Amino acid sequence: MSLTKYISRTVAVVVFMIVTSAVAPAAPILYGTDHTSDQLVTINPATGVATAVGAFGFEKVVGLAFAPSSGILYGSDIDSGQLITINTTTGAGTAVGTFGFTNIWGIAFDPSSNILYGSNHTTNQLITINTTTGAGTAVGGVFGFGNVRGLAFDPSSGILYGSDIQSDQLITIDTTTGAGTAVGALVLDNIRGIASDPSSGILYGSHDLSDQLITINTATGAGTIVGGAMGFQNITGLAFELSPVPEPSTYALIISALLGMTYMRRKRNQN
Repeated sequence: MSLTKYISRTVAVVVFMIVTSAVAPAAPILYGTDHTSDQLVTINPATGVATAVGAFGFEKVVGLAFAPSSGILYGSDIDSGQLITINTTTGAGTAVGTFGFTNIWGIAFDPSSNILYGSNHTTNQLITINTTTGAGTAVGGVFGFGNVRGLAFDPSSGILYGSDIQSDQLITIDTTTGAGTAVGALVLDNIRGIASDPSSGILYGSHDLSDQLITINTATGAGTIVGGAMGFQNITGLAFELSPVPEPSTYALIISALLGMTYMRRKRNQN
């Protein structure tokens, strides 16, 4: 094969990779934490059925958040009062450090600023969490709602959502002041975990009393049940994992490397 043909085919393959990855990125994975069995589960967003992954090794992991930049799944353990990282293959947790606050229930990650947020159930405040040490820092004043458990960050809109189980409402939270604003009634009570699908923008919630997954209308707050039972008694935390799509610069490096290899191979053959 001539050098020109080889280069043309190489470029065509890489262009195809760019186009297909942009059109059909990997489907996001929805994780949940079962507060009763203390294990990580995956949940089918279409049917609501959950499948066990493995035990955390911690007793009360109630919140989940995924950081796309690092590929790390974080959990909040209210029994030990610390942040943990979670192996998505085995479910095993590893301690990062203590929050310095009690009852950090929901957690959510903002991928644009790389900030991990937490909901302090005791002080009724928003906190930011240092992902290296686990230490929390209070943000502004109180939410203005009595029992905010679930947190979810929508990367497409830049909105931080919360679920208040005292008033059973969906709220939005100002990440600068920590103040909450009501969106509307969730219809279903006790929605303790929420997560935003980064590929579709759909907000999901876990209704632990009926053991069902729901979708939440972000304009009205109304929840709608998805499928049947999840199959676990107390799923309180949710988080989506979205596999990152390689940047065009990554493919440029691949092309450069292949062309360089081709040049060296041709040069050796000529010698």
